[in-house]
Amino acid sequence: MAVALVLVAPLAATAPAAATPVAEGQTTAVTENVDIWNRSPLPLRTTTNGSTTVVAPRTFINVESAATGDLPVNKRTLTVYDRNQTVNMSFESRIGAGTTSLAGEEAQLLAVNLTASPSAEGVGNGSVQMNLERLFRNNSNVTSAELLDDAEGVGTFDEDGELDASYTPESSGAYAFVLVSVDDGPGVSVENESVAVDGNVTVVGVEQALVREDASSVEPTENRLNPGDNVTLDVETDLENESATHAVMLYRKGELQRQSSTVRVTGELNESFSGEQVSVETSWDRVSGVATVENDTIIGNTNVSNLRSIPATGFAGLFGMVLSEATATGNTSGDVIHASATVTSDGPSTNVTVETLDTWPNGAYEYVHVAVSNETGTVYTDSGTVALSQAGGQNGQGPPDNAGGPDGQGPPDDAGGPDDAEADEE
Repeated sequence: MAVALVLVAPLAATAPAAATPVAEGQTTAVTENVDIWNRSPLPLRTTTNGSTTVVAPRTFINVESAATGDLPVNKRTLTVYDRNQTVNMSFESRIGAGTTSLAGEEAQLLAVNLTASPSAEGVGNGSVQMNLERLFRNNSNVTSAELLDDAEGVGTFDEDGELDASYTPESSGAYAFVLVSVDDGPGVSVENESVAVDGNVTVVGVEQALVREDASSVEPTENRLNPGDNVTLDVETDLENESATHAVMLYRKGELQRQSSTVRVTGELNESFSGEQVSVETSWDRVSGVATVENDTIIGNTNVSNLRSIPATGFAGLFGMVLSEATATGNTSGDVIHASATVTSDGPSTNVTVETLDTWPNGAYEYVHVAVSNETGTVYTDSGTVALSQAGGQNGQGPPDNAGGPDGQGPPDDAGGPDDAEADEE
């Protein structure tokens, strides 16, 4: 989502809107009434702990035409929240995105559920490529939008241009949060879940969150596993008579947090912007694993096997990375992520099998399961750990993660590297 929202505005550029408190040259018009701050993907973050948390690779954005350098996205943890759980958010100055110019300005926050109607953007993904122009032009296909303003405690930015807000989702799904500064007029309104703008606003913050209906029940069917064995998980959800898409990712514990990726944007951000201007550089050489998409699984209109490898700023980015990069190879040289993923459509309860490779190191491996109803978009998730051991150790009782494979020389999984200090950032 961070990448998409940095780049979406130039594709929808129109006549400039009213003057905004953001520095000149750092905004682009989305509609006649709406500007977007080019740094908006950086300062707004959720801060609440959730039911499932995955530490992702550290991610940067570098827009060469703006001479930004490598700006940290400040989103190391991917979090799943529960329906009816209050999600707190903080908008504050970050590296490359100072907020002091917003001091005293009126603020409004939009909460949009993008999976009330299932789509390719809605696989419990947290990487929603939301089209702001469609949202603000009242022809978006989202089916749920709420506005938070004075009555919900979203009033004005404080003397430092910072703001705290909270939202309690009543339905599961992939949510997008859009924070605006009201430049003139009443600003944003929502009627019958249709968004309108009276006056002029500037989008200054965007964030995303995955909310689940409840926990799925996931249990390994085998207690003794070796590297190279299939990991079969018995999955149950409370969906009734609904088909569902099940996605499971299995990855070596602690390995992702030591990695990083950089989204590099070249050329000008204007009406002729092309996806060819975006490239992704990663600190790892490859993903050692197996990507399985059963029965050419389709979500919305997208074949998930074709998901582009984007930085893991959300669950779709993380799943997409493994699905697109996993290679079953015995080559163990270079910097490698050990991970596999399986996506399948089935009933509300099923067995999902994830393949491993015999070259994988001994140790603990985490799994994340996401189920999305194909009819209603209802989301269920769960996570857990299995152990792989050449000696066939029982799950949870295998050798420590620093066993490092057959030679026992690998680094401990909690080494974390210099990024560990930021692993708790949202």
